[in-house]
Amino acid sequence: MELQWIDDFLALCQTRNFTRAAQARCTTQSAYSRRMQRLEEWLGASLFDRERRPVTLTPAGEEFLSRAHRLRDDIYDARRAVLSVSSHLEKALRIYATNTLAATFLSPWLMKRELRNYSVVVASVSGCIEAVKRGHADLAMIPDFGDAEHLAGLELETIGEDRLILAQRRGARLAALEDDMLIGRLMVYAPGTHYGARIGAMLAAHGVRLRDPPVCESASAEALLAQVEAGLGAAFIPAILMRGDKAVRCAVPDYFDIRYKILLARAPKRKDA
Repeated sequence: MELQWIDDFLALCQTRNFTRAAQARCTTQSAYSRRMQRLEEWLGASLFDRERRPVTLTPAGEEFLSRAHRLRDDIYDARRAVLSVSSHLEKALRIYATNTLAATFLSPWLMKRELRNYSVVVASVSGCIEAVKRGHADLAMIPDFGDAEHLAGLELETIGEDRLILAQRRGARLAALEDDMLIGRLMVYAPGTHYGARIGAMLAAHGVRLRDPPVCESASAEALLAQVEAGLGAAFIPAILMRGDKAVRCAVPDYFDIRYKILLARAPKRKDA
């Protein structure tokens, strides 16, 4: 298994076209097709029905898609964990945080506590939680939407609140709700992401569907915000990221605001410690 095979697979899932997927992956179609064949050989199953247009996923492909994003995140999280363990700081406090919180909430929190010896590792929500449970992290700073099942067994402290809001460039009209259809130039989070799952659940709960295919997909809120500010589309953005006045909330109902808590998670103290 090679990491690039997972990215190749996800590109084809998004484009459903071998030529466009190869272009997105900056390679030739023949080289791209060979890599897909090697992935299928390694897994022992066909992932795509190549006879249909657009290309569709087989049941095996659907199963692998449900795991592919998590596999990629776990690989990168493992690399970050190794780097943190090999830190040149002795007895440093190891803090894991999601990218958004590391770039916004973490610094003021650290300044209030006047910490001088710590290491910061950026990881996915699942990577942060796993790091605490395995003892790789002393603390984890994560968003929580009330789905506390994956936090079972950890000591949790609420240290802040935020919300996801549907945002667009100031002065633009890139997204609107019309008869339970969300229309416009919409950008979404990649499947398997924590934000993406919460947004999908909210839209489904209110019977809202996207009228048109999204114009962009990304796992990064920061990347989506940059495109929102450039006027390329509308996307759900953590309010904590919107520091300037380039991006504003779209004119949508209040239930589109998805509120969440910012938690500090740590492993429970041992009774014999």
